[in-house]
Amino acid sequence: MQELEFKILAYLKGELNKNEQHQVEQWVAASDANRQTFDDFEKIYKSSEINLDHFNPDVDRAWQVVTDAIDHSKKPSRIMLYRLAAMITLVIGLGFIVFQYQSTSDQHVATTSDNEIKKIELADGSVVWLNENSVFTYPKEMDEDERLVSLVGQAYFDIARNPERPFKISGQKTMVEVLGTSFNLISESNYSNVNVTSGRVAFALTDNEEIKVVLEKGSQATFEQNRLVKNDSFNENASSWMTKDFVFKSSPLSQVVEILSEHFDVKIKVDDAIKNCLITSAFEDKELDEILDTLEAIANIKNEKKGKTIKLTGPGC
Repeated sequence: MQELEFKILAYLKGELNKNEQHQVEQWVAASDANRQTFDDFEKIYKSSEINLDHFNPDVDRAWQVVTDAIDHSKKPSRIMLYRLAAMITLVIGLGFIVFQYQSTSDQHVATTSDNEIKKIELADGSVVWLNENSVFTYPKEMDEDERLVSLVGQAYFDIARNPERPFKISGQKTMVEVLGTSFNLISESNYSNVNVTSGRVAFALTDNEEIKVVLEKGSQATFEQNRLVKNDSFNENASSWMTKDFVFKSSPLSQVVEILSEHFDVKIKVDDAIKNCLITSAFEDKELDEILDTLEAIANIKNEKKGKTIKLTGPGC
């Protein structure tokens, strides 16, 4: 169930797990437009008043009913459109909602599930890589004055330069504005981070754009605990989820394993004797076993595996 449209319907039917429910609720809270879209789907769903689990429609007859209704109402009211949508839903299943929504909205919605990364090419030539468990909303055609999208989760942006049409990314608490640049963005309800690879980025609060920082290539900023903080350092591994490359420069082993644990979805335990050992190495598209072999070669760090748990030991530094 990749498309948000299906997730909304499953949400309304109570078929999602807690993580999926939270994902939908985050998306709804991100903007008034998202809330309106959700409300529209809810109206369509409730207008049916039929238990779909035990409904076996006569498809030919149902299509004839829909056709007759359309013929008698060339300019149907909004309520009529909802009822027509509900009838067609009964005919061909919940998949119709995707068509109905996309044909009446100027927005696309891209979602990702566990361990899924999605590449999205926008109408202006910009490219977005969406990380797992994220929701990205963007227009089919960009506005003449500005390019506005929204994000819940994490994504890497490579924005086509256009000084006359700023590119804005709306989050739940923060707003990012660029002209043409590339950067990694995390946008959650209580945490946001921008890590700039190239160009310049303005990072501001959604409800007060006067509170902002301007970031250059090689810098980052974080919003956390209601504070916006600029950091002139650069997180080399902010986009490793996309590139599959890791760079460590005199990084404590405890920090290295934290990054590797998150990326490879494993639990790595480190003996106190080696947790502060400094690691300097680069790994380009390497599997975890290859990285562990390299750590053993350069720092005499042994590893012992038990399921999805790995224990690192060594003589110390």
